[in-house]
Amino acid sequence: MDNSKNLLAHEGDGQQLIENFPLSFFSHAEAIFHLKEAGIELKKTRVADWLGSSRANVSQVIGRMQNSGLVDFGEDLELTQAGLCLAKIIARRHRITERFLSEVLNLPWEDVYKESSRWENILSPTTEKAMLEILGNPTTGPFGNPIPYSNYKEKEMMRILDVDPQNTYSIEKITEELKRDSATISFLQNHNMVPGSKVTVADSGDFSITISVNKNDYFGIDRFIAKRVYVA
Repeated sequence: MDNSKNLLAHEGDGQQLIENFPLSFFSHAEAIFHLKEAGIELKKTRVADWLGSSRANVSQVIGRMQNSGLVDFGEDLELTQAGLCLAKIIARRHRITERFLSEVLNLPWEDVYKESSRWENILSPTTEKAMLEILGNPTTGPFGNPIPYSNYKEKEMMRILDVDPQNTYSIEKITEELKRDSATISFLQNHNMVPGSKVTVADSGDFSITISVNKNDYFGIDRFIAKRVYVA
């Protein structure tokens, strides 16, 4: 895949998409994109849950998006090429902003997701480029999720839930599901469960996983978290 061509599409045709559609389209396209990343079924009810909105409101917006050529749906929702471009632009802005807020402005993780959701709708290509230069052109957000239209190289990863006990792994990614809950993401940051940290699994029970991060004290995480933190 030629990332330079993809980036040109993002900066050219993508900017026109941004200017032509209402903000509600941005959030719904991004929600569908994140649901697909997380492996969650692409239903209107799931989009509604993700956005904290009513199914009636989501159905109305999705219908308008379909009429605008951004969404196809039969049994499942699917972004068209234009819809996927729009979603990637918003996700790109969000993840760049997350890095900037956490690494340059030193905001705690529990505030980063909410603040980034405000910035992603107004970030210009000029500001985006300046932020990337300050950050050193990263290919992932601070939680390890790929920045669309970057030179991200996919790694082979597995969930903490599935690793062999007593082995040590490197944390690579925290999924969007966990990012959205401020209490959970604060817990992960406070326990140094961040990309780049080393994690050792002591044992895995029916309800919790006992782990140690960077050879420090052992503590437990539930299986919901263990399914959504990826290591290599």
